[in-house]
Amino acid sequence: MRRIEVGRIGSPYGLKGGFKFRGEPWVEDLPRIYLQDLGYRTIEEAYWVGEELVLHLSGVKHRTDAEALVGLLVYADEGDLPELEEGSFYYYQLLGRTVFVDGEPFGEVAEVQEAGAQDLLVIKRFGTSLRALSRTYLVPFQAPYVVVKDDGIHIEAIPGLFD
Repeated sequence: MRRIEVGRIGSPYGLKGGFKFRGEPWVEDLPRIYLQDLGYRTIEEAYWVGEELVLHLSGVKHRTDAEALVGLLVYADEGDLPELEEGSFYYYQLLGRTVFVDGEPFGEVAEVQEAGAQDLLVIKRFGTSLRALSRTYLVPFQAPYVVVKDDGIHIEAIPGLFD
């Protein structure tokens, strides 16, 4: 089963092993998560304190247990991820997809960066020269000129986008 990174463990919360979770808010609905290098843990309790999600996991009973986990990456099995609406997708599903610019193959998605109001596609250009291979382009993902299709991501080049 493929594991997908969904967040990171934040600071401890309270004295009974709780911690603030930094990542996808829907993780509270999962039956279990996978902790980096430690394995699966059942989510025993999840609740919101203001705008912060607090989790309590099996085997984490004291604040000192939670302190030892701070900074660890949290993963979920791909099959446990919530179903998305038609036409929606998780960002990890975009990685490696071919990017077409004005209908021609241009490169592939190397990364998706969270950048506030508009996330960015990091595109590595296809090519054989060292200069072409080392160059990346940042394209606002939610822009109206970016369309995800079955065969890849299609971008209508606007002036200055790839200069």
